[in-house]
This record gives sequence, structure tokens and C-alpha cells, in this order.
Amino acid sequence: MFPWLGFGHINAYFNLSKLIAQKGHKISFISSPRNIDRLPKLPPNLTSSFTQVKIPLPKLAELPENAEATVDIDGRQMGFLKKAFDGMQTGVTHFLEETRPDRIVFDFSAHWLPSIAARLHISSAFFFTMNSWFLGRVVPGRIVDPNPKTLWSS
Repeated sequence: MFPWLGFGHINAYFNLSKLIAQKGHKISFISSPRNIDRLPKLPPNLTSSFTQVKIPLPKLAELPENAEATVDIDGRQMGFLKKAFDGMQTGVTHFLEETRPDRIVFDFSAHWLPSIAARLHISSAFFFTMNSWFLGRVVPGRIVDPNPKTLWSS
């Protein structure tokens, strides 16, 4: 499991991970060290099914010290957090090369992950955590008409 660095995403992936682990599957949950440390405690019956994988974010001068999630920054710094997230690519790739999981479940922000998984012959799945408002209002207009000026025209 490899969610984006927002706790709405991290929590959704964590909850999905617990459901999958209850079915007897092993889970590797990948995030930055501070985000892993902020996860809720696992139920005792699932601890043997989970591996928490801490991959550090690269340090960027534009981000506050210890900023590893959207809650740690202001909106103007989001692009820099995304850049730091992209900097996890080497660590995630190394983890996948070493462990060769059956599947990797990834979030919208890991645009580089499907090609890495394909190269390593690892099945990948995209888990989209956006709400229905986002899907109904933003996504169709961008897919059907990439010109936002015509999105609301009659």
C-alpha cells in the first residue's frame, strides 16, 4: 500500500489494509517515517500481517522541517510536498525489487509507480479515495473537455 501524504488518503489506505489483512493477506504499508509513526495502533490480531515500511522524504528547503504530510504544510507548499513525494521513487523501487510483492496498491500521486511495477512484473492497482463531489464536478469536465472555460457554458 502506497498512499499520498494526506491523512484522508493514509487513513483510507490503512483501513483498506486492515480489511485485506483480515482476509489473511500480508500487507506492507509504505509511507514516510513520521506518517508511519502517526498511524493508529493495529489490532493485536493483525500485527503479524503488517510490515510498516518507512521511506524518508528528501529534504527540501521549501518545506518546514519534519513536514511529511499535508497537515504539516500550508497550501502554497503543496507542490513542494509533491516534489518530495516523487523523491520517494528510488526508495519505493528498491523496496519492490527486494520484496517482490504480489501486488502494489497506489494513490493518484504515484504516477511513476505503474511503469516500475510492470517492469518488475508486479500487479498494480489504483485506489482512488476522492469523494463523489470531486468525481461528479471536476473529473468528468476535465475528461470530456480539457478546456475549463467551457466546463460550465450552456
